[in-house]
Amino acid sequence: MSLGPKLGALWRLGVAEATAYRASLLVWVLTTALPLVSLVLWHALAADGPIADYDQRAFDSYFVAAFLVRQLTATWIVWDLDRQIRTGELNALLMRPVSPVLHHAMFNLAAMPLRAGLAAPVAALVLIATGGMSLADSASSWLLFVPALILAWLLAFSIQLCIACLAFWLTRASDLYDLWISAYIVLAGYLVPTSLFPSGFGEVARALPFHATLGFPVELLIGRLDTAEALTGIGIQLAWLALFMTLGAWLWRRGLRAYGAFGA
Repeated sequence: MSLGPKLGALWRLGVAEATAYRASLLVWVLTTALPLVSLVLWHALAADGPIADYDQRAFDSYFVAAFLVRQLTATWIVWDLDRQIRTGELNALLMRPVSPVLHHAMFNLAAMPLRAGLAAPVAALVLIATGGMSLADSASSWLLFVPALILAWLLAFSIQLCIACLAFWLTRASDLYDLWISAYIVLAGYLVPTSLFPSGFGEVARALPFHATLGFPVELLIGRLDTAEALTGIGIQLAWLALFMTLGAWLWRRGLRAYGAFGA
């Protein structure tokens, strides 16, 4: 059987699983609504005037976009693969004619339409309350936003894969992801736009993979980047993606050789 029908079958299984657990998915969507909390804070702080180049509408636009981009770049392979390695569930996936990594990628992507559908009403209510948002008005920004969003998801997936593969040697690798998330919340533009960071620190933050997975596509979506800045951002995404994909492939191969999970 060619790869196409296999991927189609995985997609259908992923959609069925996401639909069956839609209540849990809604809870997950709501637990990633921290940017909307930040919106309330920064909207209030900007009531007396703009903060740097962000007024109230700009903050509203940024954090609603951050909420939506977060939903569209979500992945959870780090928790699933970590559990499967520790419990021996990975054995069943290894016996299938499709790579377990591809299995997880398809399941994560298959849940995306439902996740976006659940997030859209939440974002719509916020926009009604705040009076709307400003989006990019140039065709180049919209054309570049699509690959930027795809690369952001691939980068997030690759990072989680690298961390999950450490479960081949560690008791619970997903705990390490908590450290990553802590840095992500600070450096990705999740709580505050990185352009508001102090000079020097902001430039460093914008070159890191955290910003490449969230802040960069958000700024592109709301029209705060020109074409040159957008292309630079995509270049940064590609560089980090090449690094983490290479590292992930190496860890996966080495990990399979050392695989000795309980029940294996």
